[in-house]
Formats: sequence, C-alpha cells, structure tokens
Amino acid sequence: MLREEVLVVAVDGLYAIVSSQRKSACGSCHAEASCSVLSGGKTKYDTQIRAMNPIGALVGQRVELEISEQQFLKASFLVYVLPIIYLLFFGVLARHLAVNYFGVAPQAAEGIGGLAGVIALVLTFFGLSKLNSHIEGDDSRRPVIRKILTGISHNGGC
Repeated sequence: MLREEVLVVAVDGLYAIVSSQRKSACGSCHAEASCSVLSGGKTKYDTQIRAMNPIGALVGQRVELEISEQQFLKASFLVYVLPIIYLLFFGVLARHLAVNYFGVAPQAAEGIGGLAGVIALVLTFFGLSKLNSHIEGDDSRRPVIRKILTGISHNGGC
C-alpha cells in the first residue's frame, strides 16, 4: 500500500476532500530555490483528492491516506503509457496502409501517419475520460484515510 500524509479540507458524509502539497521535478535539486526553470518559479502546489473517510476525520486534521499500489499502477499505465502506445501503433499502421495498400508516396504517408497518431491520442484521452466517469462511483478504487496524525489545525494547515 502507498501512504501519504495529507490535510483534510472538507468532509462530505462518508468522504473527505484531502489536500496534498506536490512538488515539481525541481524539488530534489539542490538549486531549486534559485532556479525553478521547469516549474515556472512555482515549485509547490496543492492537489485535492476525494477519499473514503471511514474513521471520521475532521476538517483541519492531518491524516494518513492509503491507496493500493495495484490501483496506482493501473491508473498510471492508463494515463501515461496507453496513450503513447496508441499514438505510435496507429501512426505506424496508418503510414504502412497508406504506402502499401493505397500507393501513397512514403514522404506523404509520414503526414498521414502523424495525423492518425494524433487522432488516436485524442480518442484515447476521450475514452479515458468516459472510463473515469463510468468508474468514478466505485469506492474500491478510491484512496482511504487510515489514520489521524494530528489534531485540528486552526490556521488551515499552514
């Protein structure tokens, strides 16, 4: 199981909205404070997640959030790897079909392959959006608050 310390920012019945401060790729660099090239000068920003709240954590508490490694890896594959596979596969397939079955010149087929790859990429993200809305209500995939780490913070966790 993957665990992270987060702050509860809202409670909605059996769920809680938690906020986690993410760091850019510069976060581990010794020159982060003076450089911040990749992050445009903003090295830290918050992300909010809807999580199961079976222990009744309250707004302002720091809690330990847990998510299944298997669910995390599946989601990472779907979002990062699958679109690239489809982009490359359909781009190469379209180029191959254009050259070998439709008699298109290889130079012109490059553009057809590129266009097909981009269309496949867009359709993949559209399909992932539909899949997300279909599985959004499945609580077995949702992160869970497992432990309260600190009491209520009166300054919003800052």
